[in-house]
Amino acid sequence: MINRRSTEAALYCGAATLAIGLALVSTPAFAQQAPSASDAAPQQDIVVTGSRIARPDLEGTSPISIVSSADIAKRAGSANIENVLNDLPQVTPTTSSTSNNPGGGVATVNLRGLGSQRTLVMVDGRRYMSYDVNQIVDLNTIPSSLISRVDVVTGGQSAVYGSDAIAGVVNFILKRDFSGVELNSQYGVTEKGDGQMWNVNGTIGSNFDDNRGNVTLFVDYTKRNPTYAGQRDFAYNALVDDGKGHLVAAGGSPSVPQGRINIPTVYAADGKTVIKPGLGITSGLGCDNQDFGSPGVGRCYVGANGYNYSPVNYLQVPQERFLVSAMGQYEINEHFTPYFEAQFVNNRVESQLAATPIGQGSPYASNASGTTGPLTLQTNSPFFSPAMQAALQALDTGNTGYVSVPSWAFRTTQIGPRVNYDDRSAYRIVAGMKGDIGAGFSYDGYYMYARTKNSQRQLGNVAISNFLAATKTAFQAADGSISPFPVAGGTLVCADATARAAGCYPANIFGLNQLSPEAAKYISVGATNLEEYTTQVASFVVSNPNLFDLGAGGVGVAFGAEWRNEAGSVTPDTYLASGNVAGFNSGQPTSGSYSVREFFGEIRVPLLNDQIIHRLELNGAARSSHYSNAPGNVFTWSAGVEMAPVRDITFRGQYQKAVRGPSVNELYLGNTVSFAGNADQCGTAAAVNAGRLHDICVAQFSGAGAPVSLIGNPAIQDPNVVNPLTFIGGNPNLREETAKTYTVGAVIQPSFVPRLSLTVDYYNIKVDNFIHTVTTTTIGNECFINFNQSFCSLITRNAAGEIDTFSAQNVNSGGLKNSGIDVGATYNYPLGELFGGDARLSFNFNGTRLIHNIITQISGDPTTTTECAGRFGVLACGVPTPKWRHSLRTTLGIGAISTSVQWRYFGSVRDDDPSYVYASERLGAVNYFDLTLSADVNEHYSLNFGVSNLFNKKPPLAASAQNGGNGEQSNTYPTVYDVLGRSFFVSAKMKF
Repeated sequence: MINRRSTEAALYCGAATLAIGLALVSTPAFAQQAPSASDAAPQQDIVVTGSRIARPDLEGTSPISIVSSADIAKRAGSANIENVLNDLPQVTPTTSSTSNNPGGGVATVNLRGLGSQRTLVMVDGRRYMSYDVNQIVDLNTIPSSLISRVDVVTGGQSAVYGSDAIAGVVNFILKRDFSGVELNSQYGVTEKGDGQMWNVNGTIGSNFDDNRGNVTLFVDYTKRNPTYAGQRDFAYNALVDDGKGHLVAAGGSPSVPQGRINIPTVYAADGKTVIKPGLGITSGLGCDNQDFGSPGVGRCYVGANGYNYSPVNYLQVPQERFLVSAMGQYEINEHFTPYFEAQFVNNRVESQLAATPIGQGSPYASNASGTTGPLTLQTNSPFFSPAMQAALQALDTGNTGYVSVPSWAFRTTQIGPRVNYDDRSAYRIVAGMKGDIGAGFSYDGYYMYARTKNSQRQLGNVAISNFLAATKTAFQAADGSISPFPVAGGTLVCADATARAAGCYPANIFGLNQLSPEAAKYISVGATNLEEYTTQVASFVVSNPNLFDLGAGGVGVAFGAEWRNEAGSVTPDTYLASGNVAGFNSGQPTSGSYSVREFFGEIRVPLLNDQIIHRLELNGAARSSHYSNAPGNVFTWSAGVEMAPVRDITFRGQYQKAVRGPSVNELYLGNTVSFAGNADQCGTAAAVNAGRLHDICVAQFSGAGAPVSLIGNPAIQDPNVVNPLTFIGGNPNLREETAKTYTVGAVIQPSFVPRLSLTVDYYNIKVDNFIHTVTTTTIGNECFINFNQSFCSLITRNAAGEIDTFSAQNVNSGGLKNSGIDVGATYNYPLGELFGGDARLSFNFNGTRLIHNIITQISGDPTTTTECAGRFGVLACGVPTPKWRHSLRTTLGIGAISTSVQWRYFGSVRDDDPSYVYASERLGAVNYFDLTLSADVNEHYSLNFGVSNLFNKKPPLAASAQNGGNGEQSNTYPTVYDVLGRSFFVSAKMKF
């Protein structure tokens, strides 16, 4: 039962939170492309993200966006930092708190839509801890309240930071030298009174020994309640694309709790002469595909009889997180300052899906086909009505008492929903030292060890072997003998003696709620995955920001060495590893490691300063890496220039060659499965005509023992009925991805308009040797359109002519191209004594025009190339990537009070598959408005109030791929669009 809380109770809790006087920072600040002039004049040199050389300003040759701690405070309900980053136009939302399938309870950042694995996430310029074998950082492990700012840098940064920085770098800068005590609390709730989130944290720090040392401790606790899809009108019904341009609310999945079987009629080539009757003929109903609306009584299955799986799915996943962070340093002398950092995070998240579907295509390693295959039914079973018994007996031409059902499906609603519990604990330890060497040189060396361990517990799975044993029944006589035919005084039992000895109980799946408690207990099973991942880094850097002066400023250099080791494993239990599980996807164990040795250097050369032009500066970087696996030796480099002809405008450009080595998951993933949709074309009219397509279909049908007369029958590829599984596996021979990136732009700070800053930057990123799994659609197109036999061999069929499986493996093939223009503007205008106080008006604009986002699946095959700029869908593009996105924040401050309005615009997108007309071919543009009110009560207390999605904008709708549509889940893309509706938050801070 769905737990519903009233809005009044939720708001009462919010008031109680406010009463305790704990808070978030409320000082106004804005995400910006370039800092204002006042911000760009710190008292000492700083290290800018994208370089290891300290410099006197925050400018650089690569475009950089800055998110301040106050921006984080203004984002309604932002206890997790992903909500703030996903507002940036440069970020494509992929995995967040609204990701239920898939999800895993993590939050990631994906720059430019190139994938989270191509975005390097760092904390204080150092690598952070990955959450699993994908080598991706879970943003839940980074405390938002401890963040001073977030730097987002576009373009390949491998020469400076190493692998994974193809799209760019997101660097979280934590607060340092904290002194005092700060307590914060935040409460959020939706307008519906659900999705409650409460966060409380505290920071205590102290400087000692005349500020030579500092120790800071941070503790954080977050609790988030779930929101169910059934609690929102747009997500309550699983929408179906009817293939005629409409989204239909009736039905849902063809895996139904009342059970469904399909025994096809075999026709001659003329399509009329019956060679072998099917269930439609013997039952007299005229349809071979039947379900059981009444116990044991068949009826023609139609889409309206489908199962509505949506309501019990999470729209927002619940979370409970505990985080502790400590850091400290002590300057023994100017040459030696040891320091340490330590973090521990326990993050508990669960995801919930509808009850397990099981059918002929469910993955099952014990069968040669890799799937469960046909269901064997007893024709005299008392589970069937007399009419159904007669129909099945007519199909039993050998009088064996059994009939084979090649296509069938069942939904185990009586067992309950599938629930996945992730209990992920992670810790990270950094020990280092830094200091001056002399002659302007300084050093910084450290060792980091990070380890994540996740105990993943699953409920609601079905043991396939038990299910098959429980559905093949027989009569047992008083003397213990077994027969499929009725015997006097006989008792219905499982036909297999070994299964009976193990407690098998006959399973009645032929009608709603007919499964007995004993049978439900026998077929259900829990499962467990254990995941571990470790990262070790040893790094040593020597730098000098002022090696010598050419007359325009100090020439800066940095050089060093780094060693990194990545190791991980996924250990499934016996059921998951053997493939004897329906429900959550099974998979083989994953285990592996690799290491990298690297040497790098960087230089910054000011050439001119108020001579001919205002400023001219060059920079360059290089890195030589040796991987212990297939990539071997790789070399990356970058070169850039900054030129300011006058003080008011600076032109900048950067060219970089970047790399990304394959992750442990891509290298060593044990075979796992997914349901990626159907790509069959043997059910089309074109397959009937003589030709290469017809020949391929005949070969596949003959190999599976399927009647060739079914070729051309659209029922065999109906996406509402047939959803094949895809086997996916790692490839230890993968090479590195390579990328060529360049950015060209300008920073304009006109002296005649004080406090105005404008930026414009063009970026271009091209990735070769793209590491990916070839999509189901690509396999189908390569086989059935390009007649590539190597791809046809990746397809298996069943005796009903339907595709059972696709087989895919990670490959280096194809590439990515991404280009666009970023624009930004900030303006601060003092209003003087207006309204009787120190009034000020501020604007901050951040927008991105995406020009190209091209995905090529197979090198040299233009038919596998898809332009995803302004597109979405299941062909290749996935989540929507509009051509234009922007955010505009306007803040009015009067003394200690400020109010802020943010406008988030997400442009319209179109479907990426021109060969098929979906019901949702276009998703319209969406505008969101957020309101925040901040007040500094006094020097110790401050308050924030906020409303997210002020006008309660509903998300655009699209049926999921599971229902033949081009959506993601919950009838939309919940990571991209706001699915919770209008939400409120209140926060407070106390500092002393």
